[in-house]
Amino acid sequence: MTAENGKYNGDNKKSNDGDNNVIRMPTLAERDKARRDEEKKWRDSYRKNNPDAPFLNLPPVTKIMMAVLVIIHLALNFILDDPARQWVLDHFGFTPEYYTRAFSFWPAIAGSFTYALLHDGWIHISMNVVMMAAFGAGVEKWMGGRRMLVLFVLCSLGAALCHFILSPFSAHTMVGASGGISGLFAAVLVMMQMQGRLGHGRYGIWPLAAFWIGISFIFGLLGGPGGSAIAWAAHIGGFIAGLILIKPVLRMP
Repeated sequence: MTAENGKYNGDNKKSNDGDNNVIRMPTLAERDKARRDEEKKWRDSYRKNNPDAPFLNLPPVTKIMMAVLVIIHLALNFILDDPARQWVLDHFGFTPEYYTRAFSFWPAIAGSFTYALLHDGWIHISMNVVMMAAFGAGVEKWMGGRRMLVLFVLCSLGAALCHFILSPFSAHTMVGASGGISGLFAAVLVMMQMQGRLGHGRYGIWPLAAFWIGISFIFGLLGGPGGSAIAWAAHIGGFIAGLILIKPVLRMP
């Protein structure tokens, strides 16, 4: 009995030594716990370094972007006269026909970037500034200001591209940051999913994505305040661009 016990003990020791040469991969639950622990560590560090921060603590790049939008809108409405304001909209807004039947070099080059800095009225600018604060702040705290700014610009371009594809000969000028902000909202959904804050449903973020796209389409049909047109295709294009580009932007150094 004693010899047999020794034999078995020796076999167990040999087996354990062999197991030490096997690299054990962490399970999905262990990886998820490690990610949550890392996020908690970051949040605790942020609160420690900002003990007196207000509830709505906006990070710097988000504040700058909001300030730029407001300052430009104030300048257009209180400094420039009507002809000068219209010239700015014509040359720095996004007009699809400038790329097709009435090509104009400078508006075609600049407009696809600068249209997102211009707004049509006080309701328009107010809504976009509020949404910039709501979505931009969370995205910037998550991925950093530089990545957030790059994502916003790319989503604005994606919004303009989608609007152009559906209305390539339109003479109406599109303005507003809504397309880029829609991309930031898509990033918020991806962020919440990665943090496990959307639960573990079968379809992930896609029901919310479908809801956002549906709402954008419905509002586009109904129109904005005062009967103004809403570029619903740009909202959808910016949102889809955000879903597609969020991971490549996250991999930026």
